[in-house]
Amino acid sequence: MSKIEFFALGGLDERGKDCYILTINGDIYIINCGIVTPPNVSLGVKKIIPDFNWLNQNRRAIKGIFIGTPSYDRFASLNFLCEFIPNIPIYVSNIGANILNTYFQKRVHRHSQSPLKLNIRIMSPLKTERIGNAIITPFRISNSMPRSMGFIFSTSEGAIIYIDDFIVSSNRNLLFEDEIMEINRFTNNKNLLLITGVGLAGQSKGFTNPNHRIAAYFENIMIDSPGRILVAIYDHDVYKVLGLIQTATNKNKPISIYSNTFVELFNYLNNNNYLGNKKVSIIGDDKLDESNNAVVIITGTIERLFPKLTKIITDDDQKLHIKNNDTFIFAENTIPGFETFEADLFDNIARTNIERIYKLPKEILPISASNEDHKFLIETLKPKYVVPVGGLYMNFVEYQRAIMQTGISKQSILILENGQTISFNNGTLEPKTKFVNLEQQYIGTQGVLDVGASSMFEREQMKDNGVVLLSILYSKEDKVIKKFNYDTVGVINVTDDNRIILNAIIEDCNRTIASLLTTAIEKKDLDMKEIKISIRKFVSKQFEKKFNKKPLVLTTIIFAKVPKK
Repeated sequence: MSKIEFFALGGLDERGKDCYILTINGDIYIINCGIVTPPNVSLGVKKIIPDFNWLNQNRRAIKGIFIGTPSYDRFASLNFLCEFIPNIPIYVSNIGANILNTYFQKRVHRHSQSPLKLNIRIMSPLKTERIGNAIITPFRISNSMPRSMGFIFSTSEGAIIYIDDFIVSSNRNLLFEDEIMEINRFTNNKNLLLITGVGLAGQSKGFTNPNHRIAAYFENIMIDSPGRILVAIYDHDVYKVLGLIQTATNKNKPISIYSNTFVELFNYLNNNNYLGNKKVSIIGDDKLDESNNAVVIITGTIERLFPKLTKIITDDDQKLHIKNNDTFIFAENTIPGFETFEADLFDNIARTNIERIYKLPKEILPISASNEDHKFLIETLKPKYVVPVGGLYMNFVEYQRAIMQTGISKQSILILENGQTISFNNGTLEPKTKFVNLEQQYIGTQGVLDVGASSMFEREQMKDNGVVLLSILYSKEDKVIKKFNYDTVGVINVTDDNRIILNAIIEDCNRTIASLLTTAIEKKDLDMKEIKISIRKFVSKQFEKKFNKKPLVLTTIIFAKVPKK
């Protein structure tokens, strides 16, 4: 008999920040440890990560973190979790281990400043391991990252199967083959719950394969390009990068990989014979400008690629400079939220001497499941219940519509929100769900964790209404304010008329604050926190009445020293 629970710390009704929690008889299994970068970085927020407080409170029950697709957006908050809870086993493929080690090798523990150590354990496809109360079997899935895996968590009441991005593929390439047809061999067709990424559900009606193939697209461009070809690709699109390398090699073109992280992965794949026996001509990025016909592969995470390309295009890059006969390819589909970045990029390219500029056509799909891929998966596994993950609510509804065509009931497709917990007792879904309380976790521009919505509200307030700075010197002996200094930043346009109103506000504030302090001292109830809250409310209210602004009020109160007799 098993007690099973599932909920998400991130990844439901949002893109990115994927982090899912599966508990089996009290043991905790973490699937992914993602991160999201806001498209428009503002208010000092650089990243948003899952709320790990629940995990911190239940740390003793954690059995491991499982990273099936080793892409940045699915593992990049590992360092924050492992600073909370060190030495958690992290289960990945051999290639996933190389990617994680490369990414985290130069990172340090924020508090001790010592090198960050990850407890990485390699799992082999179709090799079963008992970890805590679950028997776990990884299996290969085909997506943009090589040797990606899904996981089977076997229990006495049936299997819980996790798959994020995938396509149904007949690809025999060892890096991108899938083993979906092997799942039922390990579960005996007893599949209680399927947790799967929604992918392209509702956006693409058929199978993704063969519409993801890109070699012919690159080949046609190479035929008409006499000079270098600069190709921009996201880090997580390894399938695309390797396809480009193969096409360039077949055309006898030298290749340069302008990306430190991807060079490490390429060398690992090459040294372990994953790329075949054909010799690949790689030139160093220190010789980029010396070659006249190289294919230059420029990669980066989503938020880093655009600034990198802008530096190159505006001639601010130290190693790569635009030539008149260059060809530029942005080999990516448009990601919602980043449309402005793309528009600015192509506007800047148009200002250069590059004449051959290409954007990946919509007909070439990302390696993500379309409607027929999802339906095939449901018909193959016949799970009792399904939870779609990794998308917006509207994506989950589109997914629901698609797979209901297989005959699965609407009641069996569980659309959840972050923190909403479903429970199974002895294989039976409990009728009521409960919630884990979660707060947004923000990473500031200095890498400091900034918790909670209140701080974000204050930053929004500063951005929209400005700041009032008050500095008060108060004498407890005389019970008067000795000095009262103020400054306003971004609140009003200080005209002569406004200054008159402002001075009147400050006089009222002076009297009110003096009265608050004097009353509190006489009653021997000087609670500085409460005093500052009262001051903030009063001052903000005055500015709202006179200027229709509610600025953030920051107050410093200093008590004058009583001279010794």
